[in-house]
Amino acid sequence: MHTVKLKSGKYSFQADAYESILDAAIRAGVPLNYGCSNGNCGLCKANIVSGPTAQIRTHDFVIRDADKIQGYALMCSTSCQGDVVIDADVVTSVSDIPVQKLRIKVRKIDRVSDDLAIITMQVPRTVRLRFIAGQYVRIYDDQQRSHEYAIASCPCDEKRIEFHVRKLENDAFSSLVFNHLSIGDWLNIQGPYGDFVIDDTKESPIVMIAFDTGFAAIKSLLEHVTAQDKDRSIYLYWLACGVEGLYLDNLCRSWDDALDEMHYIPLHMSRNVNEILDSQYEG
Repeated sequence: MHTVKLKSGKYSFQADAYESILDAAIRAGVPLNYGCSNGNCGLCKANIVSGPTAQIRTHDFVIRDADKIQGYALMCSTSCQGDVVIDADVVTSVSDIPVQKLRIKVRKIDRVSDDLAIITMQVPRTVRLRFIAGQYVRIYDDQQRSHEYAIASCPCDEKRIEFHVRKLENDAFSSLVFNHLSIGDWLNIQGPYGDFVIDDTKESPIVMIAFDTGFAAIKSLLEHVTAQDKDRSIYLYWLACGVEGLYLDNLCRSWDDALDEMHYIPLHMSRNVNEILDSQYEG
């Protein structure tokens, strides 16, 4: 593994010699700017400040000879062959992410309970959904039955998109999910939207409070932060109307056990919330 550092000093990540620098950055939760990710748009063009690199795939975007001489290359088509330093654009706000329309395939349906399902979708191999952890999309079928859901998965795994769907009365899309949706079906998404995101440039502790399926956006944020491998204290409070409301309680406890800086506090609404919160700070 080689180390890739940004000239700004704000980010560094590990990359293999066989993968593109862009793929390694996405996997590590580093928000390099990019568009198509397959060598057509040129948005991931960056300057190789130092270190050995190699072109691992051809691309249609034409880099001018003058730029090549100065060390510019497409990060989606370039790998590092040793430790490198790059001068690359990074996504700093939600306004840097364009609204996209993609067709996605149902890969898995996990029926957690009679009124809750976790849907895992697959993006076609040739495209990616660009989003920042904490954002949401509109998901709809060919009959325009739709609903807006927070993305529950990490941008570092942009080929797999997860949604937490609660069964709702008189909701056409909810009815579709619980009565008709099958593995292999195709749906459409439009987005991302929203600005419920974390400022990666800060190192202060993070306090997250989730209620019911509002945990979906929190899960995306947590996976993004942990992918960056930063020592940043995280306090997660998950409120639910009973034990069954904490539908991914085991996952949260595993994070709490594995990560020194992670603190998970489940809150059952059947108890006095103020009493539980106060107990966390006794002594």
